[in-house]
Amino acid sequence: MSLVNTAAANLTSSSPLRDSTALQRAVALLINHQTQEGYWWYTLEANEAIGAGVIQMMHFIGDVDKDTEEGLVRRMLSQQLENGSWSLFKNGPSDLSTTIECYFALRLAGRPVDHPVLVKARSFIIANGGLTKMRVFSRFHLALFGLIPWSACPSMPAWLMLLPPSLGVSIYEFSTWARASIVPLLLIGAVKPVRPLPFSLDELYSETREMRLVEGSKVFRFPKPGKTWSLENFFLTCDRLLKFTEKLPFHPGKQRALRKAEQWTRDHIARTEDIYPAMAYGILALSALGYPNSDPTIQKALNGLEKFRYRYRGGRREEPALPGLATSEGGEAPSEYVHQQCCISPNWDTPWAAVALLDAGVPGDHPSILKAARYMISKEVKDFRGDWAVKNPRGPAGGCWSFEFENDFFPDVDDTIEALHLLKRCGLPKEEKEGPTARGLAWLLSMQCDNGGWAAFDKNNVSNWVNEIPFSDHGACLDPPTPDITGRMIELLAGFGYKASDMTVQKALSFLQKTQEPSGAWRGRWGVNFIYGTWCVLQGYAAIGRDLRASDVRKAVRWLESVQNKDGGWGESCLSDARNTYVPLARSTASQTSWAVMALLAAGERDSISVHRGIQWLTSRQTAEGGWDEAEFTGTGFPGHFYIRYHGYRYYFPTLALGKYLRGSGPASL
Repeated sequence: MSLVNTAAANLTSSSPLRDSTALQRAVALLINHQTQEGYWWYTLEANEAIGAGVIQMMHFIGDVDKDTEEGLVRRMLSQQLENGSWSLFKNGPSDLSTTIECYFALRLAGRPVDHPVLVKARSFIIANGGLTKMRVFSRFHLALFGLIPWSACPSMPAWLMLLPPSLGVSIYEFSTWARASIVPLLLIGAVKPVRPLPFSLDELYSETREMRLVEGSKVFRFPKPGKTWSLENFFLTCDRLLKFTEKLPFHPGKQRALRKAEQWTRDHIARTEDIYPAMAYGILALSALGYPNSDPTIQKALNGLEKFRYRYRGGRREEPALPGLATSEGGEAPSEYVHQQCCISPNWDTPWAAVALLDAGVPGDHPSILKAARYMISKEVKDFRGDWAVKNPRGPAGGCWSFEFENDFFPDVDDTIEALHLLKRCGLPKEEKEGPTARGLAWLLSMQCDNGGWAAFDKNNVSNWVNEIPFSDHGACLDPPTPDITGRMIELLAGFGYKASDMTVQKALSFLQKTQEPSGAWRGRWGVNFIYGTWCVLQGYAAIGRDLRASDVRKAVRWLESVQNKDGGWGESCLSDARNTYVPLARSTASQTSWAVMALLAAGERDSISVHRGIQWLTSRQTAEGGWDEAEFTGTGFPGHFYIRYHGYRYYFPTLALGKYLRGSGPASL
């Protein structure tokens, strides 16, 4: 009998997990998913505006791959809702801008205006305000083709590139994801290119033609806030002034700013090939400047987008989404579907999957663990200072990891934390892992923000004014410290011998105490939402030796128990962000149930009824192959605006939860 089986046999009769069969199946499946190179790589699924944007990009640069376009169209049509719209996440509410993006892409792909799909979509668009109510990014996309005037887009002056970071109003006040889009958009906004089309989208206006003729571009004006004096009103006034100055014949410094923006874009694409929309905007910007598609930077970006474009057959795709895998479900037409991922996550999936195996009892010197650890070591960003160094000039060059295969400019705290968890626990020789581990810890410590917390990509990225400008209508241009990453950082520091009395930890604990919600939960920035954040914090508390009887811990436990579903699982909607409160899903999910179970385990609730019911839910829902079904989006990109279905979450998080539940008696025999 394996040691995991022995541990299972020793559980009390009230335990929901009598043997380790479920865990062993999950472990075997995870190991089977590992690539020969040592990494795990699962698909990231977002909304259909991504595929629509790729179709628009291909038409703008005049290089349309018809097979890819039709595959993207098939995928898009399969996701349309009954009312003709598209949503931001599965079973989410209809989203106007996403629907406009898809409608436009379908027109570009040759669907006639009277196509039934477009008729339904158009009805929804008109009923919800039409083109003049779409978000900023959609405005840029339509202006590129002359479908709306450039004056409908917020002005982003090129001289923004020339402002020094010390001034506090440079591009480095924006989050990495906003910055990576803004810089190429500065180039596009300066050129204001138009690639005319043989059709218009006049059918999508709610306003009458007469009103549009009288009002002109004023119909696109951003709505004023209720207050007469406000920062948002100030920036709306600035936008009108900038539009006036654009008409003047002299623009001192503009050409120098444009050269700097172009070089910035080229430099970043040269060391990054795994992010949408930054690469797409880089392609559009260079094309707008007149560079041919054969330009090396354009080619690198195009190849990067192609590399994480997922092709499959049949209308459903339930994974595992490993590179090169194509699926075809019975009874469905074998047409090729194409899904354009927003990003790829091998450096996130790999340490999580490996740590899940370790917590399941797989020994640290198991070949799968060693291969994963060596892969992660090979992906360390060394001897290079990315954008993070602007606000952290004293931070060491090296010791950080990015989310993707390659992204030297934008490594992040969250991935680096998990990489170090793996390196610390794996069985590699000390001399092989000591250097990367020491560098990683030094880099992470240097990234602590002044308020004691940690953010994802930058230090002290908290200039609230950037979310008040017209460009930021999605309100996600900042990267502030968050409870989820801070809780995970405390857990890591505890593993390296830090104590609650250490000043670094004290500051972090103070940050967490201040950010606990009245309900007892903590908000999760990068997972949906309060369940994720509460799990991260409670694991950090437990690791650092926080008194689990403390009132804030007990309050969090009571909250978790109060939101448990009747079936024993947990499920939280992405709508929690928009409504600023916990919103339950109609059903439980594997990843969120795992987070809740692990949070309760960290809080000392192993023998509680809530934990037993959660474990029971996980074991009873496991598939025959050893995984779990989960179609919901439980990852967050931009709260309220962009969500991700991480296809790996339904494999490694349940494995991690089951392993933590059974852990304590030694490694499994696998």
